Amino acid sequence: MPFKSLRSKLIFILLLLLSLLAVATGFATLTTLKHDSELQARHMLNVSTKVLRQALDTRADQLSNSVRILAADFGFRRAVATAEQETIASVLDNHGNRINASLMLLLAPDGALLASSDAELNISDIAPLFQQTATNDSTVADIISLNGKPFQLVLAPVKAPNLIAWVGMGFPLDGPLAQQIKGVTGLDISFTAMQNGQHRIGNSTLESSHQQQLPDILSALTSQPDAIHNSPEQDFVSVALPLDQQQQLWALQHLSNQRWLSSYRQLRGQLFYIFGAALSLSLVIAFIFARSITGPIQALSQFAMRIGQGFDATAPAGGNDEVGLLSRTLSTMQQDIKQREQQLQFNAEHDSVTGLYNRTAIERLLQQWLDNCDGSLLQLNIQQFKSINDVLGFSNGDLLLQQLAQRLQQTLPAPALLARPGGDEFVLLYPHTLLTEQVQQLIKPLLNGYKLQHSAINLKLYAGIYNFAAGQLSVNDALRRVDIALENARQMPDGLAFYQQGQDESHQRELGLIRDLPQALHNGQFFVLYQPKVNIKQPGCNSAEALIRWQHPQLGLVPPDSFIKLAEHSGNIGLISQWMLQQVIAQAARWWHSTTPMQLAVNLSVFDLLNPQLADDIAALLQQHQLPAAALALEVTESAVMDDTETVIAQLHRLRKLGITLSIDDFGTGQSSLAYLKQLPVHEVKIDRAFVKDIEHNSNDALIVKATTQLAHSLGFSVTAEGLENHAGLQHLQSCGCDKIQGYYFAKPMTPQQLDAWLAKLPQQLNLWFNNNSMV
Repeated sequence: MPFKSLRSKLIFILLLLLSLLAVATGFATLTTLKHDSELQARHMLNVSTKVLRQALDTRADQLSNSVRILAADFGFRRAVATAEQETIASVLDNHGNRINASLMLLLAPDGALLASSDAELNISDIAPLFQQTATNDSTVADIISLNGKPFQLVLAPVKAPNLIAWVGMGFPLDGPLAQQIKGVTGLDISFTAMQNGQHRIGNSTLESSHQQQLPDILSALTSQPDAIHNSPEQDFVSVALPLDQQQQLWALQHLSNQRWLSSYRQLRGQLFYIFGAALSLSLVIAFIFARSITGPIQALSQFAMRIGQGFDATAPAGGNDEVGLLSRTLSTMQQDIKQREQQLQFNAEHDSVTGLYNRTAIERLLQQWLDNCDGSLLQLNIQQFKSINDVLGFSNGDLLLQQLAQRLQQTLPAPALLARPGGDEFVLLYPHTLLTEQVQQLIKPLLNGYKLQHSAINLKLYAGIYNFAAGQLSVNDALRRVDIALENARQMPDGLAFYQQGQDESHQRELGLIRDLPQALHNGQFFVLYQPKVNIKQPGCNSAEALIRWQHPQLGLVPPDSFIKLAEHSGNIGLISQWMLQQVIAQAARWWHSTTPMQLAVNLSVFDLLNPQLADDIAALLQQHQLPAAALALEVTESAVMDDTETVIAQLHRLRKLGITLSIDDFGTGQSSLAYLKQLPVHEVKIDRAFVKDIEHNSNDALIVKATTQLAHSLGFSVTAEGLENHAGLQHLQSCGCDKIQGYYFAKPMTPQQLDAWLAKLPQQLNLWFNNNSMV
């Protein structure tokens, strides 16, 4: 759009409207004027035609009177009767000169030519006029063509007393006549005659250039007598008038276009001048009018722009009209926006519950402290705050946070920065390093005496502390380190922990493992090892536990304890379990269909047991590899069972119905009770290595293993002891009644190929192990 300002748009619209109005008015006026001019031209042609007819009629009357006088002359009648040629010729000549007639003639009663002033006269040219005497014994008159020229001719009878002859007089329609008629009418005139089927132009008052244009319009003119013809190719308007009854002779009258158009063009020029002057005046008026409107609006626009840019500005002065109202409204809006911005700024950096700074404010304000001084970051967290919300409700939980925030604001020494980044966590910044005693003194007044629903509530707090040096860290690094300290505090008996050097690197390593884990499953970084479980009741081996390993390209071999918990916390444990089941079932199928079928055990987490599709997925894998369910064993920990007992037990029942062997792993280290143990639909109990590795030296461990084995057997479970590392402990496990033993003494975790080789040597090893054992 070329018009960017309101002023230019208003001027353009006003000019456009005025221009359209002027054009419409001018067009209507000029059309009317042109129509009137054309009517005037037609009127002038009609008047001229009447004048021409009147002139010709007048000449005819003059000729008729002269001819009748001559026909009545006694001497002339006697000369005709006696055929005195000389007398006839003399009388005709004298009489013709008297009235300036160009043609004098005498005809016999039968039409024969007796005398003529024109020696070249052809009697046949007079025949059309003479024929009229047959029905008329008085004077006859007409315009005829004589030798290709138009003549106005009158015949009168000569009687003595009977008809003895016809005497005639004629005038040519020549140039002088045309000039005479033009002098009277003011219009040009042309005479034409048909000759040999074509129109031939006779005398004409038109200029030669215009005469050359006549042949092109003669046919059109003569086809419509008395009709006005205006051709775009001609510079005049014409009308055709037939001169004779046979319509062989024509008089054409011409009115120059310039004559009737001159007034039209003059008036058109005047209208254009008036239009230009009006348009110029309108432009000035439109500019002044638009400026009077857009001036205040432009000032308001600048004012609004300043408001939009966030600057303070003074509203332009306004009256009581709409512009003044808009000015006052904008001024009010400016104040409202300013207040709203202040409120938004406050809300953006403050917690809505406690009114303290939030995380956004911490990230903005903390950096200057980290750059300029040594200090400490203290992060507090309320223990079991979720339980308080669940029991007392969220409104009381918010009230507790508000009371704690008030106490934190009153602590001495006062923190340089106090914020609530979210949840039940508070961050305090001190411009000096804190010691354990100082932190304990700060926390002590925050623990007791909170009033909620007319009851006293005491709190327990976790405290993570990070002492920092100036100019070494960014805000994110500092917050991450104090958060690491807080996580460590959750594991401490007193709930307090300082960040230690290297913990951040360990945290970053854990984040890297979480990030790399999904891709590592597809890149072949994970592999499976198998540790055999040796049957000591009937010496042999037909089962093994599948153990996952991760060969990281940068970190090397990553122990399962390092990434299993991370996978559980990040929600990736399901990917690992799915991959593990696929690999182990495929390997079990290869062994099962060979000569050495093996039952392979896979460990499942609580997240796997809470998956309602677990049983269906395992059944599909077994069906895919044509593997019986007895070839698969699943191991779950006590803690997994205790997390959601009803759901887990229901899941174990579904798995047992498939025919899968189920085991309780690491038994004795969890929190399960005998009441839950008897409800579990498992086949096997695995005693944790903590009770097995030193069984030959620790009588308590031996007692626990024996009691556990007897209990498990009484409930119908088989018992596997894991963690046997030497020959000395084998006899103790046998005496305790264990069914299977798993440990480094028999074999470390191996690849499938290594396990095949180990199984091949197993008979010899069994004799060595158990013979030696029996000898002990």
